[in-house]
Amino acid sequence: MRSDLAPWRLGPQLLAGDKSSRPTTPAAVVRHFGAVQSQEHLWAPWAVGRRCGATFTEVLDGLWPAGVVRTHVLRTTWHYVHADDLPSVIAATSDRVMGQLVSHVRRAGLEEPRLVAASEVVTQVVRENPGCTRDLIADRLREAGLEEKSDRLAHVVMAAELRGEIGGERRPGQHEYHSLDLAPLPSPDDALAWLALTYARGHGPFTAHDLAWWSSLTVRQARTAIELADLQPVTLAGQDLWSLGEPTAVEVPPVLLLPNFDEVISHVRDAAVRADVGEGYDEAMFATGLLFLDGRLGGHWRRTVKGDEVEVETTARRR
Repeated sequence: MRSDLAPWRLGPQLLAGDKSSRPTTPAAVVRHFGAVQSQEHLWAPWAVGRRCGATFTEVLDGLWPAGVVRTHVLRTTWHYVHADDLPSVIAATSDRVMGQLVSHVRRAGLEEPRLVAASEVVTQVVRENPGCTRDLIADRLREAGLEEKSDRLAHVVMAAELRGEIGGERRPGQHEYHSLDLAPLPSPDDALAWLALTYARGHGPFTAHDLAWWSSLTVRQARTAIELADLQPVTLAGQDLWSLGEPTAVEVPPVLLLPNFDEVISHVRDAAVRADVGEGYDEAMFATGLLFLDGRLGGHWRRTVKGDEVEVETTARRR
């Protein structure tokens, strides 16, 4: 995240500014962003709870009952998405993400016809066994003569998710899958417009490259989405950006401890960010948590839990 844009981005990110206007439930936070990265199960609830004052348990208890599913969208990674928003996400991005998936599994020796056939079995298994885990899915695939293991099994399940046929929740233990009965998909243009509007609402002023990175769209598709959404052009800190309306600057907190894949870094990770952090960039990006100093990615942090005590250790490139 470019530190010179922090005053205009941290407000929409729900990390600074007027707390009285922020969402008050985990599900409302997810809907604000449209999709929240949830690859790391232990850290994704921190990103959500940080924005609405909820604990880890409250986040988990407040997602699935309120219609939020954990599924693969936008990129070939887990996200929290509300079921009412999922049709728009799928209509806008699933073709691109499915293309990435097919290309990846082909290199692993799994051809597209077998991928599709196996994913259809997955859909049927989940429909007949609500709340099942991958263990049962793997058993049923083997019985159908389509045995897949490890990463290939995950990719077969992902194909069914990208069609919007299954999703689920992650409780302590394994991910549990459920059938989804979604509303009809919107038109491609309506879906693209929704995507750009939602990204602007939850992430602040952005470029077409930011939207493309976040959504897996091409830059041309991202520019089309921006045009369809009729967003407002703005110039901030010498940069030409797109915004939902007239941006409002907020006071930037001196320190933020955020999870590794927090939505705050959903903007393009460009050379300026690397220059900000210097030699510690890769270490920070792949650590447990991100340390922001005055809106600038400045290091990383980790925690150690011992009994009823939690120790937090920060590593910064500057004092």
